[in-house]
Amino acid sequence: MTRRRKLFALAITLPLAVAVGVGLKVRRASSDTLGADACDKDLAAVFELCAPGGEVCEKPPEGQGEACQAGCVMARCPNHVACTELDPIWCKPCEDEHGALYWRNLDAADRHCGGPPPFGSLTRLKEYSDCYIADVERRCPALVGTKWYVPSDRR
Repeated sequence: MTRRRKLFALAITLPLAVAVGVGLKVRRASSDTLGADACDKDLAAVFELCAPGGEVCEKPPEGQGEACQAGCVMARCPNHVACTELDPIWCKPCEDEHGALYWRNLDAADRHCGGPPPFGSLTRLKEYSDCYIADVERRCPALVGTKWYVPSDRR
């Protein structure tokens, strides 16, 4: 592949990989810094922070807002959520986009990799994308080789 084709492919692929983080806000809001005791004292505030259309789960894909919210809460308050028959969203495997664990892993990888640059260089975007995909796949090996980072309507 020529250098020009590689750059073109990179320019197309990177935004798609970053789009996996849909629902995860590019820059963390100041209210995303809940106190260490928020899970014990005000779990409702954590659910509010994580609400679809809110600070963290800004634009989740259609039908995945509740899973994004659950994953956000799971990331922030892991000792306050459990797999129960009452709400199976907490029990779905890590590769299921409709489960909390999937979204928790996306959130954790986004935080681990420092978030995508708002308007950074292509090099920084590629670094973030590589880090993000590798970190999510390390957390959930079932996603390796599945093109999970491409929007579901394009797979």
